[in-house]
Formats: sequence, structure tokens, C-alpha cells
Amino acid sequence: MSDWADQVRSDPKALIGAPASAVRDVLEEVAEAFGRRPWPVLAEIPSDVPLQVIGDSHGDWPSVSAAMAFARRATPPQRFVGLGDYIHRATRAEPDPAALPGGSVWNAAYLLAWAAYDPDHVILLRGNHEASRQLPVPGPTLLRELRRIYPREEALRLWDRFMDLFERLPLAGRTANGVFLVHGGLPPPDRYDPAQWKATDLALLEGLLWSDPDVEYEDRAIGFAYGPREVREFLNSIGCRVIIRGHGPIHSGRALWNGSVLTIHTSDLFLRLGDGGILLAEVPNRSRVESAREITLRAWDGSTWRPRTITLLPSGEGPMGPPSSVGFPSSPTVAGGP
Repeated sequence: MSDWADQVRSDPKALIGAPASAVRDVLEEVAEAFGRRPWPVLAEIPSDVPLQVIGDSHGDWPSVSAAMAFARRATPPQRFVGLGDYIHRATRAEPDPAALPGGSVWNAAYLLAWAAYDPDHVILLRGNHEASRQLPVPGPTLLRELRRIYPREEALRLWDRFMDLFERLPLAGRTANGVFLVHGGLPPPDRYDPAQWKATDLALLEGLLWSDPDVEYEDRAIGFAYGPREVREFLNSIGCRVIIRGHGPIHSGRALWNGSVLTIHTSDLFLRLGDGGILLAEVPNRSRVESAREITLRAWDGSTWRPRTITLLPSGEGPMGPPSSVGFPSSPTVAGGP
């Protein structure tokens, strides 16, 4: 890796005040690494060491770098998985646009540099914001952030390079001990077989990156609602028992349907939603994980990742309960949503 990439991995702020060529150098090294070792559509993740999972960070690089340090201080390093949405939205310096920082730029460069350097231990999944050229998102800010830092043409070139790299990331992950990791939710029912997944399949992207549980679903003109029946059927079909997701912050820090779906976020933007907190979920390195009850949840207080009890929402509709009333439509929606 280049000196700039080494500096960025050590400190996400290393690019602040640096020329555009520094960011370009980092991204070119990432592109070379991804070319040597392309990411699969579904990342198969061993369970030989604990796995630290972050949710949506949206430019909150202080929290993300603290989570990375927590994962890597172990010997050997624990694995680190991001559930997507590393970019867009103002964070730690609102309101937008008056005080919008370069958080997306620093956060994305930091994470991509790590994924290129140690792909065995740092796995970045795509969120809906990393797929915004395929399925548009509302109010994107990465390009605006770049344009505030660099000349217009240079900003456009850097934005295009960032998006090229994001579109090479896996759409989801599966651990050897039975945890499915994804930004939003489930694929459509006719796409449950990962062997058939393609990164250009818009229906697949919409399901995995934009969907929400039916108990928090809102009509955003994109994405599908899923309930306990769909969760049970999909998890059984891929040999898993638990989903860890981000995307919708309403249930952040909470587990639905007898502990089968856990939602987390790792951004100060969502401190007031769900159970609050900047969260990190640890998947243990045991042979099998049957419920979110076996996952360790931690919240960042600015200096320490403090353990926190996962709220298991009471429900008579666990994974083996009655079917949900809201499911997938027969064809994808390709429009953006709020």
C-alpha cells in the first residue's frame, strides 16, 4: 500500500487538507487490491474468531475507527464487518449544508483502505447508499462533500471512483456459524438461492439493500416488507438462524421475532432512535448461533465500548409463528425513495 493508504488506515483524518491526488492514490491502491482479489456477491465468513459488526455509519468516522481498533487489538485480530451506508448524510456537524463536514470522504477512504489491506479480516458489505447509481437514494451528500473540498472536475472524478469501488463490494455475508449479515433484508422469494445472485440484479439489490421488517415498514416507493414467515423460510433455505441488519433505525439495538432479526446502527445520527447508542454487535466464534441472545451488543460512550443488553421485543409471532400479512411484490421497483 502507498504511504497515503498507510496514513489513512492509521487515522481517517490524514486526508484532511491533503490534495485530491492523495485520495486518488488511496483509491487506486484499493482498486488494484480488489482486482487481485475480487469480492463475491455473498461473502462467506469463517467463525474461527469473533466477528465485530457495525451498522450504518454515514460518515461517523470517529465511531467507525473506534470499532476497528476494538476488533484489531485482539491477537489474532477479530473480523470486522460493515453493513453498508458508510457515506451520505451530515453527522457530527449539522445542520446541512452550512456545516456539512467531509465525514463521508474520510470514512469511506478509511474503510476501503482497510478492506484492501486485510480482506481476510475486514469485510465491507454494500448498503443502499453504496448502490445509489443503480437504485437512487434521496439527498446524497458524498459528491457535495467532495466538491466543497476539491475543484469541481476533480471532485466528479473522485466520486466516480468511489462509486466504482463500492459497486464491487458484496451484497451480503454469511458466517459459518449461521448468521446472515445484510444492510436491509431479504431477497425476493424467487431469489433465495445465493448461487444465482448477480450484483446487477435490481430486484435482488432492492430486496437486500432497501427492505425492512413489516413492523417498521414505510412506503418509500422502493424496498419490500418482510415478516417472521419470510425470515424463517429464507434463513432455513441458506442454513442460518439470525439476521443482523442496519438500514431502518427504529429498532436499533432491538431484536425481533424471538431474536431472529437484530438491527444496529453505528452513527451519532441515530442516538435518539430505537434503544439509542452507537452500537457494535459481536458474533461469537462458537459452532452455531441460534438467536440474537447469543450476540454481545456494545455501545460507544466516547472512550469505551460498554456491554448493553439486547432488547428482545415481545411478540407472539416468532420465526415459527403465523405468517406475516405483508410480503414481496412480484416485480421490483426501481425508483428512489425518501
